[in-house]
Amino acid sequence: MKLSRRVNQFTEYAFSALLKKKAEVEKKTGRKVLDLSIGSPDFPPSKIYIKKLKEFLDEKTSHLYPGYGAIPELSKALQNWYKKRFGVELKGNELYPLLGGKDGVSHLTFVLTDEGDEVLVPDPGYPAFSGSAIMIGTKPVLYDLTEKNDFMIDLNQLAKKISKKTKFIWVNFPANPTGQIIKLDELGKIVNFCRKYKIWLVYDNAYSEITFDNHIAPSILQVKGANKIAVEIGSFSKTLSFAGYRMGWVVGNDNVIKALSRVKSQVDSGMSLAFQKLGAYSLNNYDVNWHKQMIESYEQRADIIVDYLKRIGLDANKKLGSLYLWVRIPDSYKNSRTFVEDFLIKKQILLAPGEFFGRNGKKYVRVSICSNINNIEEYFI
Repeated sequence: MKLSRRVNQFTEYAFSALLKKKAEVEKKTGRKVLDLSIGSPDFPPSKIYIKKLKEFLDEKTSHLYPGYGAIPELSKALQNWYKKRFGVELKGNELYPLLGGKDGVSHLTFVLTDEGDEVLVPDPGYPAFSGSAIMIGTKPVLYDLTEKNDFMIDLNQLAKKISKKTKFIWVNFPANPTGQIIKLDELGKIVNFCRKYKIWLVYDNAYSEITFDNHIAPSILQVKGANKIAVEIGSFSKTLSFAGYRMGWVVGNDNVIKALSRVKSQVDSGMSLAFQKLGAYSLNNYDVNWHKQMIESYEQRADIIVDYLKRIGLDANKKLGSLYLWVRIPDSYKNSRTFVEDFLIKKQILLAPGEFFGRNGKKYVRVSICSNINNIEEYFI
């Protein structure tokens, strides 16, 4: 009795193993670890939305299968939101609801590649970009995001990574894990690059609404002609603190959306009616005051964490986007795993090793700014 060869091509998701290590330390010491490793938005959702969710759950039809694709209310709400937020006109066949952004990350790989194909993946970058590819026999080809280039894409280097097997590229700004942001003119260059080499572009825009110092993140679809080669993933998890509800969307090229809908019809039965209605309501009735408070909370925590990290000699700086700091470790440490384990034992503070996000993360750690830090001083004594 054997399992598939596929399951031996990849390991357990990195953060799963990290949380086991955290539990071991807590059990041994009897003290709770200050967890700055996971990017789980902890700012509570707007009470307005929670109240509406309860109403939607109480509806007589809320328990029924939702059917495939977006219900009319959500479809219209996404179209209106993209028009208002980005100035982008969407058609109904250019959008599809996701069970969280990660749902799109995995299943778009099914849509855009076959076994033996290649996909361009940022290094450092979100681990699921590579994991989903390896799972189906697609080869991740890493492209470098380095401090030398301010963690931005080098199109000259990228051109050298292109082969006849290259099918698409992952692009993610505001970026996980670096926190780097991008402006619209730079996105335009990337779109032109993909059109030149005839490859698809998947833009992970999950952190578009988590920005600081008046930065406004763009959509890839604001670039003229982008919808011919690109789709964009959005996330209710980050935008509205609905992480546990598993709500997201994908918008863009209608052929990709159509193919994704066929894949999704085989692997799930759609987003629940109550959550689709919640998504529609929240986009149509965006709680601006709540959003301002959320950003202020994350920004204040970022400033506090940066201050404490600097006190112990780490070169930390607040970023303009996402929920993370990307911090270089001391030269005395061989790699980030060693540093994280040492830091966990000595301080009982858990950080994410940069190596989780690629080989270029060897000398960095990712620090989450969306954790409870009310007693942070106790850990840095």
